Amino acid sequence: MGKIIQLSENLSNLIAAGEVVENMASVVKELVENSIDANSTSIKIDLLEAGLNEIKVTDNGSGMSLEDMKMSFQRHATSKIKTSHDLYHIGTLGFRGEAIPSIASVSHFEMISSEGETGNRLFFLKGELKESGSFAPRKGTTIAVRYLFYNTPARLKHLKATNTELSYIMDYVNKIALSHPEIAFVLTNNQRVLFQTTGSNDYLRVLSNIYSLDIIKNMISFEAKNQYFAVSGYATKPMFNRSSRNSITLIVNGRVIKNNKVINAVIDGYKNYLPIGKYPIVFLKIDLDPLLIDVNIHPQKLEVKFTEERNLCSLITKTINEKLQTLSLIPQIKEELKVETTYKYDTLKLKDEAEEKQSLVKEDFVNYINHLVEKKKHSDSIQNSESKKPVLEEKKLPELEYIGQLLGTYLLFQNETGLFMIDQHAAAERIRYERYFAKMSDVKIESYDLLLPITLNLSNKEVLQLQDSFDVFQKMGISFEINEVKTIDIVSVPTWFVEGYEAIYTEEIIKYVLEGQDVSVGEIIDSLAKSLSCKHSIKANKFINQNEITRLMKDLDQCVNPYTCPHGRPTIIQLSQSDIEKMFKRIMS
Repeated sequence: MGKIIQLSENLSNLIAAGEVVENMASVVKELVENSIDANSTSIKIDLLEAGLNEIKVTDNGSGMSLEDMKMSFQRHATSKIKTSHDLYHIGTLGFRGEAIPSIASVSHFEMISSEGETGNRLFFLKGELKESGSFAPRKGTTIAVRYLFYNTPARLKHLKATNTELSYIMDYVNKIALSHPEIAFVLTNNQRVLFQTTGSNDYLRVLSNIYSLDIIKNMISFEAKNQYFAVSGYATKPMFNRSSRNSITLIVNGRVIKNNKVINAVIDGYKNYLPIGKYPIVFLKIDLDPLLIDVNIHPQKLEVKFTEERNLCSLITKTINEKLQTLSLIPQIKEELKVETTYKYDTLKLKDEAEEKQSLVKEDFVNYINHLVEKKKHSDSIQNSESKKPVLEEKKLPELEYIGQLLGTYLLFQNETGLFMIDQHAAAERIRYERYFAKMSDVKIESYDLLLPITLNLSNKEVLQLQDSFDVFQKMGISFEINEVKTIDIVSVPTWFVEGYEAIYTEEIIKYVLEGQDVSVGEIIDSLAKSLSCKHSIKANKFINQNEITRLMKDLDQCVNPYTCPHGRPTIIQLSQSDIEKMFKRIMS
């Protein structure tokens, strides 16, 4: 008897479920995407115990006939593609035909659907049809998945805590609602509404259901396009950031995706604006020809592959960075006012007052979002005419009067709005960083030959590695020669090198080339400029005179980004006059 056998349908579905059904969130994803593909305008997701006991998705889409309902439980049965040509022109979210049979194989699965005239109900257990019958017609589909993983205890064991699993579902629903703002979504858990949108087709309104008012107030819109891609979305100012990349939402042709290179392109747009280990909050929408994207490289259709990926990443980074350069990014330090609690009212009255305040806050929030939406519409309507007007160069820093130095580190200034503090080391770093970066990036970089070559102490391995990267150094104005003892001599350097530091600067560059994997010239220049700017800037605890301060402020104001040092720390902060007066109780908050 042969060793190779044909797997049973049930076992095949269980294996597929291992790829498609990771947790409750992946079930929600597959069901919701089917509802979207059915042209639904309203989708309700009801959970019991974060979906472990039940996940019910109800839509008002096109519905299915009994024949199509039964066919949907067959592996690789789909209405989305018919030929190989369709696979490269995918306009739907689901297309692989694995989700329904895979989920049904590890749950109690109920489907009710109608195209409007008659309704039908199917019930599956372990992937096998157990019940079938007619049902009251209601156009659309309802799918209930109960007791997920009941027959695969190993999968059940590896689920996270209930609230953690619920957070995964919430994260997905947030993102899918952003990808389809024209659809009204409702998410409940144990009959409590957690998330709801109106289907108003406005991205900002959806964002306001996800983030706080402070974040919404500090979001900026952006958009750009080239011959391949159109990108648009919203991004927060750098002072509003996160400790993980999870708040970067990518939507491609209406599909929520993951792509590390695109995420890195977003982060690169914030380069030097954010501290190390901090990430922005960004909603990025990408529109492109389906031919330029492959969505069939991941079982859950999360990861995608782009043609012209480098072109896309360059567009994203440039668009976000140029937008940030137009903003004033001086963070205001606000007093944290404590709310004084009084106990002279009875408990019921306190509760009523709290509910009234909450209602007023919610009303203010809605009014503010409406204001932002109308403001954006007005801005969009005049954008074309404004774009043709000449751009006047503006001062990035306000007019400031110098009043003193604190701890030999912080320069103090004032104007009619309040007090400003500048970190002299961070400011000097920013100035030197931009100078180094500009000089090293100059395509017409000038260099000169050294009177006496400088020998570098390198191992034979390092010499071999560097020989393949000589062109990188030549682009930066540095030339090498292999000497008689098989090591390397520096024979020419760029004119911006400080005399006596030729070997030190070159060794810094060599370090980045040897340590970097697929490191571009731009990345090397950026890292080197950061390193050099830190080592050769004004230090903390050093008193500087009035002339040095005047020069520093003039140079800082001329920077592309005068608000942060190259590592993302602020160079300048503001304490407003009103906040100072609140601290001294001169005015009531």
